[in-house]
Amino acid sequence: MTPDQLETLSRTLLILLPEIVISLSATAIMVAGPFFRQGRSLWAGVSGLALLASLVTLFAISGADTETFAYGSVALNDSLSFYARFAFLVTGLILLGLGHNQVADDRAPEFFGALLFVIAGSMIVSTANELIFLFVGLELVSIPTYLLLYLPRRDRQTQEAVTKYFFLSVFSSALLLFGFAYLYGLTGVSNLKALAFLMNRGGGVIDSGNVAFGLIAVVFITAGLGFRVAAVPFHFYAPDVYQGAPTVVTALLAWIPKGIGFVAMIRALTTVISVGDPILVERAILLAWVIAAVTLVLGNTVALVQTNLKRLFAYSSIAHAGYLMIGVATAFARVEDPSAIGPYSGTEGILFYLAAYALMTLGAFGVILYLDSVGERAETIDDLSGLSRTRPLLSLAMALCLFSLAGVPPLAGFWGKFTIFTAAWSAEPVAGIPSLRALAVIGVINAAIGAFYYLRIVAAIYYGTPAESTSTGRDRAPWPTALAVGVCAVLSLVFGLIPGPIQSASRSSAVASIRLPQPAVDAEEESVALVDPAD
Repeated sequence: MTPDQLETLSRTLLILLPEIVISLSATAIMVAGPFFRQGRSLWAGVSGLALLASLVTLFAISGADTETFAYGSVALNDSLSFYARFAFLVTGLILLGLGHNQVADDRAPEFFGALLFVIAGSMIVSTANELIFLFVGLELVSIPTYLLLYLPRRDRQTQEAVTKYFFLSVFSSALLLFGFAYLYGLTGVSNLKALAFLMNRGGGVIDSGNVAFGLIAVVFITAGLGFRVAAVPFHFYAPDVYQGAPTVVTALLAWIPKGIGFVAMIRALTTVISVGDPILVERAILLAWVIAAVTLVLGNTVALVQTNLKRLFAYSSIAHAGYLMIGVATAFARVEDPSAIGPYSGTEGILFYLAAYALMTLGAFGVILYLDSVGERAETIDDLSGLSRTRPLLSLAMALCLFSLAGVPPLAGFWGKFTIFTAAWSAEPVAGIPSLRALAVIGVINAAIGAFYYLRIVAAIYYGTPAESTSTGRDRAPWPTALAVGVCAVLSLVFGLIPGPIQSASRSSAVASIRLPQPAVDAEEESVALVDPAD
């Protein structure tokens, strides 16, 4: 290896240190687990320490420079990477609290080890700067998820959920890999910053002569990631899998795949395609426009008639994918100059919305998990009737999370929707496609529809007649679950009242995602040196 390659390798390992910490911890838990089968609290504590150690490491390396070797490294340490990795680590801690009481002692090592691998994979997606490395991160999330689906319960409904999720996940991975292969075949490079740079230079990478092949790549990548975010028409697995999976895994499925899916779209699609051939950009915007509109309408209208809480949240999750796809459509249309980025760019809207969505979704599922932990049934809306009379604080937390999901001000969910809708409304018109302003209007109308079924749950909690007690007499006082729910509810309120820090972080991350460092130039040949790590 040359000195330059050694330097790139050492810097890459430094960037990946947070992921290495978590992966080694997960491996240690799974290896040592068979010898300490009755140590659920032990493994939960070790997992928490691993996440905290990774968090400290993330802050320690946050100042490391990566722009000077962005075209030769598989990983980036930019603002987007920090923002997304921080979000996944924090939500990993929340999921740890939610899942503490949901798994038997003899399955705890595998459960917590798999959870850590999921978080590590999510962080790899956040920092990936290579198509293959991005794919590895996505698979590192998917494979442990199969184990998580099966561990807490092993009944027939869970087995059906695992089977559906497994086969559809494998199919979506094949589509995604096919799209990556097309993109590589058209450009000859797999480095994402190099792809964007070549697109931005124009004149020969993907032009009017081969734009159809570029569109094929966009379609297959969107399809592969569309499964993970549960966007129409790749959504059909979600209701059955959400209902059949253990509740703690349903909470994970509602957030982690959606988070990594849209971060991957930012890395591999919007920041690459949006600086390419204008015809390709128009077709990409149109594709995202149609998916967003159909996803919004289907998710919200079907959720209106649901009474089972998990199925309702499944369809609402589909609807939230629609809101985020508005951000994707807008991000395709963004300007090329980072200094001229609009006040609310599509990428900024996606990142803010993801942070808000994580808190309000995990908080809502946390309430269901808390009730399950103390032996109270919480499967349908009627099961929550009159909950405020017996558990006022828990009811308040649930109401805050549901109001945030509905986009009621001044909660975090309101600012998430506002940021995305404003980005679409202020985007420059693009010839040949429906107006992004029309898409923003569709989003606002659907937000009003979505508010109905969330407020219906709140009405049942505060004004419904208490159902006959379904308690089994258990009272395990799940303080980790209660703490996780409280954190989600409080932060949903705090980030709604003081949205500035999240807006600033998502703005800087959006700018970083489209920044293209100037690569080395050969003075004699005046050619750009784009280094492939494989060389």
